[in-house]
Amino acid sequence: MPTLKIAICVPCYGDPKALFMQSLFDATRHFLQAKLTDENGEEYEKDLKLFVVRSSMLTEGRHRLAAEALNWGADYMLWCDADHTFQEDAICRLWSRGVMIVGANYPRRCIPTAPTAAKIVEDDPEKDHRNLVYTTKEKSDDDVVEEVSHLGFGLCLINMKLYDYLQLQAEKEGKTSFLPLFAFTPSEDHKSMIGEDVFFFRKCKDAGVKVFCDHSVSWRVGHIHEIALTNGDALRQEPEWTKKTKALADKYKQRIDELEAAE
Repeated sequence: MPTLKIAICVPCYGDPKALFMQSLFDATRHFLQAKLTDENGEEYEKDLKLFVVRSSMLTEGRHRLAAEALNWGADYMLWCDADHTFQEDAICRLWSRGVMIVGANYPRRCIPTAPTAAKIVEDDPEKDHRNLVYTTKEKSDDDVVEEVSHLGFGLCLINMKLYDYLQLQAEKEGKTSFLPLFAFTPSEDHKSMIGEDVFFFRKCKDAGVKVFCDHSVSWRVGHIHEIALTNGDALRQEPEWTKKTKALADKYKQRIDELEAAE
């Protein structure tokens, strides 16, 4: 029986969000219960292992997680950030694409927000803004898988064969190792910083590996963002609150009536 080992890699600064834990539990249960087969129709014996690294240095945490996945002998590694939510079939959907790297597009944790996925056009002076890749309901409904230059690591599945390509590229460049995989680097004008995810995907591009965005998975991914609620919010949301509490009270009353009738 062929085996399929996926290392779930979670860098964590602080405590993971409860909704993330619920999403991860549902997705791992769904994956383990799913019938997945290889090209010969043989069902995989599936294995998942969760790796969590707590570190205030994100790049250090990601390097340690990549090392854990490699040492465990994983076939794939699934990057998950502890402040995201996703549907229960997310792991199966990403795996079914059959590409080296495929991930989800999701909004940045700020207001106003924008997507994390982007396509870079080298001769475009405003490339960082003009070429953002937006996930739409139409793309989701059409099950679009789109090639991008980079995306975030909030939910991203990587075939571990990638590291063989990265090592070959490093040796072509006269280096002994593909490290570092992740780094924060200054922009060309030194007025901003480029994230560790962009650094990683640039290395993948140099090695000839394409990156894909799954818009169907992306449409149902959430990025948990904390906001400060004010009394103004309470006033604006009073009708919704009243409707919600009435529906809950009616639900409990109905159940009480059913129990009393059964007696």
